[in-house]
Amino acid sequence: MDNPFFDPNNQSDVIQDDNSFDREEDKPISPQTKKTMQKLFTVLISIGLIIGIISSWVIVKLMNKYGLTEKTNQLEPIQK
Repeated sequence: MDNPFFDPNNQSDVIQDDNSFDREEDKPISPQTKKTMQKLFTVLISIGLIIGIISSWVIVKLMNKYGLTEKTNQLEPIQK
């Protein structure tokens, strides 16, 4: 490869050992943190549901107001 920025023999960017650094997901989660995260998840789901219900109600009201839910007039075919 004739790329001056790429050296295939240079291994400085490659991590040799996965255990050489402390990974956050390997640490055990405390019960208090788990409970807090469950509460946060429940609150976020509830907020999302409330926003969804309100916005769908508003959309239906607007569609009814502007007549977008009424059946359209069907044109009769021209017969000769």
